[in-house]
Amino acid sequence: MMRGLNRCILGLGLALLASGDLDAQRREGGNSVNDRAHASRQKGKQAPALVVIEIADFQCPYCARFAEEVFPRIDSAYVKPGRIGWLFVNLPLPNHSNAWQASEAAMCAGATGNRFWAMHDRIFAGQAEWSAVSDPSPLFRQYAQQSGVPLDDYDACVADDRVANLLLQDLMWAFPRVSGTPAFLIGSDQQVAGMKTFAEWQALLDAALVKAAAKPD
Repeated sequence: MMRGLNRCILGLGLALLASGDLDAQRREGGNSVNDRAHASRQKGKQAPALVVIEIADFQCPYCARFAEEVFPRIDSAYVKPGRIGWLFVNLPLPNHSNAWQASEAAMCAGATGNRFWAMHDRIFAGQAEWSAVSDPSPLFRQYAQQSGVPLDDYDACVADDRVANLLLQDLMWAFPRVSGTPAFLIGSDQQVAGMKTFAEWQALLDAALVKAAAKPD
């Protein structure tokens, strides 16, 4: 499982992202499955002033609420206009039996079709459907097809556990930092835990952007 591990993806990648240098991470990236999966889960313009790292579990109900109710408004107001960058980090918790497979499905969608965020949205929207079944893989394959992911490549990615190394690195990075999901790191030093309203996020992000703008170059 550990063969071919890209050791710098989260060690170097998250450090660069936390410092706000998405452009540097993209220059460092390559064409491996892990590189493509990692690049696909990023949102925002190159070298934004501020990056938010989201740590989430696809089977977590509060993560689903955030994804469906709050993040689209953050995306529209802050990410798409280029004000901030965003990175999703997987933390499939052990008490959620299907969370690992959900993370694998989303990351394989990113690796094979650059469709991480489309798959992310579809998986969270269908959480009630797949979270209680014994084998969610047929549903995830259906979601991948609906999200425009090339199925032959997706099937091979899932069957061969090609993103397992990246998911393990996510776990290793996230577990010492947070105790539950969703959790967020704003910039390099501010942690936010739990579900917040969009108004609360506006206050947090506006303050963080002012702070980032005040830092010397």
